[in-house]
Amino acid sequence: MKMKHAAAIICGTFVLALAGTGLMPLEARADMGNYNFVSIDSGTVDSITVNGVTVDAVYRPYDSSVNYDTTYSCAAFVKRFYSQVYGRSVSGLVSTTSVPVIDSGAFAQTNSPQVGDIIRDNESVHWAIVKKVSGDTVTVIQQNAWNGSYTKAWVGATIQKGDPRYSFFHWSGNTSFAQTGGNYTIHYQSPQIAETTAVVSAKVDNPDRRQVRQVGCILQDAAGNQIKKHVENCVRPESRFNMWYDIQGELGVTLTPGTTYRYQFFVVENGREYPGTVQTFITAGQAPAKEETHEGEPKSTSETDRVSVTDDDINFAVAKVRELFSWTEEDVKTCLEPIYKVSDKGNKKVYYAGVETLMNRPASIIVTVKDGKVTKAQWRYEYSENSDETMVLSEELYQQMVDVTDHMMYTSRNSFCKEKDNLTSEYEKELKVVRDVVDGTPYIAFTVMSAFDFNFR
Repeated sequence: MKMKHAAAIICGTFVLALAGTGLMPLEARADMGNYNFVSIDSGTVDSITVNGVTVDAVYRPYDSSVNYDTTYSCAAFVKRFYSQVYGRSVSGLVSTTSVPVIDSGAFAQTNSPQVGDIIRDNESVHWAIVKKVSGDTVTVIQQNAWNGSYTKAWVGATIQKGDPRYSFFHWSGNTSFAQTGGNYTIHYQSPQIAETTAVVSAKVDNPDRRQVRQVGCILQDAAGNQIKKHVENCVRPESRFNMWYDIQGELGVTLTPGTTYRYQFFVVENGREYPGTVQTFITAGQAPAKEETHEGEPKSTSETDRVSVTDDDINFAVAKVRELFSWTEEDVKTCLEPIYKVSDKGNKKVYYAGVETLMNRPASIIVTVKDGKVTKAQWRYEYSENSDETMVLSEELYQQMVDVTDHMMYTSRNSFCKEKDNLTSEYEKELKVVRDVVDGTPYIAFTVMSAFDFNFR
């Protein structure tokens, strides 16, 4: 989400994940102080160093796609900070009331912010990180915050504790603030790599000679998903000691040849983890041939088939898909991630991307691009099986979507059945809602065919 001095602008954020609220720009008063503006020519305009890891706040010349970009948006910086510093995946940065979600532990709102905590703007969907705390003054590091002409980045902004516009969220694993524990530095050594295992090692500086009683290692795949967390007891009071793990022999994980993995060592003192940086390696050998399924293609289950949605969920989903009509083909390729298939159809291309944040289902966003511009966009959910239950569920969702769009659209609806399982409602050449069956399995979809006006509740 972008912000500018004295105003916060809300435009949807497909950080695709589609994050943000609202379709049309909304302006709100910005209470942050200390208005320092820095030229964006250099790209990096600010940085923060935590646990020996430096994370940059980066900018590029402004256009609307910055709001959705997985590198330059405000949410992208927060996610990058937690990924690089802690090896953790953060999500849920979607609204003025949402609480950040993390793949280990949880965030809790706090009135005593510390370095590394997440900041939420409660009036415009904007996210940032606490860089410094001095008394009641909190210094912010953020991306996508601008001056009024969108030529310079807003750097060094400050917030006063207790300002009701802002909320602070602290993660239990945050070890960036002043510690009463040891001062540990983890120096990784070159790993010994085979096809199905690797031996990873490090030397740990413990200059205060704290009595370390636990150490451990986190193993992740290339996307940062945790495969195994291993913790072991030990007694290490030395000023420097060694750590090493045979991933197959000690962690019990058989690796895949020719595959990238991430790992991170940590020291535990009094129940608190002191992590090193995240490292990567690639196993030897040839990676196995991929299955026929496309990477990133959404897969439904009986559980997601039964997920209920609110009328607001439907309204929001239509608004986000309709918003794609402001996109260029470059925006589509940059911001719709992951794209799992591209079909070239002469003078137009069709992009297929996975999304789970619209109507709470693993669905597809299917975008048709012609002459470099989006000309049609569809949200489509395919049910997991052909059964009486999924037929009933899909028809119920279809009817709910039609009821909502009746209130949303200014044009009249024309509904018909091409055959017994096909239910279709069209709003002239603007919007179409369909429940149909492919190979005996139902799907539900709505297709946006123009950048129409509607009543966004």
